[in-house]
This record gives sequence, C-alpha cells and structure tokens, in this order.
Amino acid sequence: MNYARGDMIEMLAAEYVVGTLRGPARRRFERLCTVSAAATAARGRWEDRLSALALQLTPVEPRAEVWRNIRASLAADPRARIGERPRMTRWLPLAVAAVLLGIAVWLGPRLLPQIEPTVMVTVLGADPAHAQWRVERSADAHRLRLVTIAALAANPDKTYELWALPRDGTPPVSLGLLPRQGDTARALSERQAAALLAAGKLAVSIEPPGGSPTGAPTGPVVMVGVI
Repeated sequence: MNYARGDMIEMLAAEYVVGTLRGPARRRFERLCTVSAAATAARGRWEDRLSALALQLTPVEPRAEVWRNIRASLAADPRARIGERPRMTRWLPLAVAAVLLGIAVWLGPRLLPQIEPTVMVTVLGADPAHAQWRVERSADAHRLRLVTIAALAANPDKTYELWALPRDGTPPVSLGLLPRQGDTARALSERQAAALLAAGKLAVSIEPPGGSPTGAPTGPVVMVGVI
C-alpha cells in the first residue's frame, strides 16, 4: 500500500477513527502513526471532526422496550444466540459505521467550516518520545493551526513563542505564542507566511508574558523541529 499518497492516509485515518478499519489493517495503521507525522496529523484531524460532530447530536433516551430486549439478549444462552442470529445482524455494525463515515465526510465541512484542510509542518517536543505541540498550516501558509499534545501548567511568568528559522540564515520570524492546552488557529501576515514557507526548521523559545519584546528570541530555545 502506498502510504506516501495523502489521499490514502486520509482515507485510512477516517476509517480508523470511525472504527471500520479492523484487524491487521488497523494494527498496520497504528504502527504507521508511530513513525509518520502525516498519519498522526490525519488521525488527529478526523478525531477533531467526529468529536465536534458528536457534540451537536441531541441525546436520545432509548425506549423501555429496548432495555428489555438488551437484558433478555444478555440473559439468553450464548450458544443458542450464535446459531440463531440472523446473518444481516453480523453486518449491521459495519453498515452503521459506514453510514456514520459518510455523514461525517458530507456534513463535516458544512457543520465545521472552521476546520480547513491543513498541511503537516512538524511536531515539537523535548525529544521524539515527548511531543508537546503539533504544527499544521493551510495550503497557502496564511493560516496556522497549533495543537497541544500534552497540556502545560499555567505559569504567569513565562510564555512559549514559536519561530520560523529561514534556510538562508536570516533572522527568525515570530509566528506567535503557543497554547498551553487545546488547539488554536490563527491568521498569518504576508511576512509570517513567507517566512514559514522559507523555513527549514521551527523553534520554541521561553519568553516573558506577551512574548518577546524585541522581535527576536530573548530566552532559551528549548525545542527545534525540522520541517
């Protein structure tokens, strides 16, 4: 399977999150996520989409008859249930999952206009085993999405600022402050977008509240991620 294709990774991530990717295929995708930042980002996008869709669903209380049928099914002889279960019910979970996936793909852009296609930039952390932030951008680099992988404790005395490090050695350009939890999206100026596209690496420095007062890193650089 060609995992280099973005559409293939996107399809696998969607099936993984919905639950239709099973058995060896599911385990292969989980292994892929441990070595591929693109697969991890795709999985994160689909988790965000479906969790947001779930929040818009109104809970429905099952009828008393449904609970009675469930209790009766659990109390029945499991050997008898296996032999008597209609063939169609074996496919019902897959059919439901496929319907949910179709709804998510069709309704997602309509219900969630703020979620736009993004390009994986890098994952930032103290080391590969301790990822802190995932950085994504829009195709034209004018929007940046920052996802906190591990929440940080509040500290009023310092902030974390993100910098684009151009390949030509010119001074770093600030891309703004990093969130301590959750995720955030922001618009980039023309200068910031150009710097991001020209960058070979992103760096994180510790700065005073509100960010660097000079337009350049003033505190220690604690993380560097290769684009």
